[in-house]
Amino acid sequence: MSEFSKKSTETRPTARFVRWNGPWHVITELRRRNAILFGVAVAQTALLVAFISGIVLDPRTIGGEPAWLKPAKFAASIALFTATLGWIGYHLPVSERLLRRVSIGVAVAALVEIALIGGQAGRGVESHFNDSTALDQSIYVVMGATIAVMTALVAWLLVRSCRNEFGVAPGFAWGIRVGIALFVIGAFEGGVMVALETSAVGPGQTVPVVGWSTSGDFRAAHFAGLHALQILPLVGYLAAVAAERGILERPTRAVLLVGGGCALVLTATFIHALAPVLR
Repeated sequence: MSEFSKKSTETRPTARFVRWNGPWHVITELRRRNAILFGVAVAQTALLVAFISGIVLDPRTIGGEPAWLKPAKFAASIALFTATLGWIGYHLPVSERLLRRVSIGVAVAALVEIALIGGQAGRGVESHFNDSTALDQSIYVVMGATIAVMTALVAWLLVRSCRNEFGVAPGFAWGIRVGIALFVIGAFEGGVMVALETSAVGPGQTVPVVGWSTSGDFRAAHFAGLHALQILPLVGYLAAVAAERGILERPTRAVLLVGGGCALVLTATFIHALAPVLR
């Protein structure tokens, strides 16, 4: 019997899928579930430490921000994304072969992306929306292509998984489905920024820490979509466990309500960002 068949036919309580017995257990479990994406998450975490050191040690700025701030943000985001996908990918009713191929594709795209962003920071130039030279323009095009490929691979996983029955409780399964779907939508919204050649199109005050503009900034919607990948599966898992313990009667409805709220936030922030363009 294949690993996919085993995962599809086993009937296990939802609570057995996750055990929070300390951070070391979570790390070893992630490595067991998906060694490829685990390796990428570890590498990105190491790069995050290096980039933070760069912020402290390198006084240069790019666009008014520390030169290594953007690489640090992307390293943190990619580490979280690959760790999450590696964790929930274990529950997707797809073949091990497909999951491995998608994992390799995501890993390559993630490493190329962070290498280009870090390389541009090292050169002291912008990595995004930079067409100053032929080299800068080429790097930006490759960055966009790698993100598009990565998102398409995740979307393909979702499509293939919808053809089969999940081996987890329905509430947990819907949390995974909706989380991945909103992630894909949020990721492809980045294409709007590429088309407009900017992340913000309206004047406004700058939000502390994240640096977003309060008017015409697409990064808020982009952020809301990307992090639905963490929020919705977690909500689905907690709802399923609560149902098993007799605390929640309709876990799937609860998950869909939260998913609808996340979708509403994503849509509202996107429309808010688009408003200056439509005036």
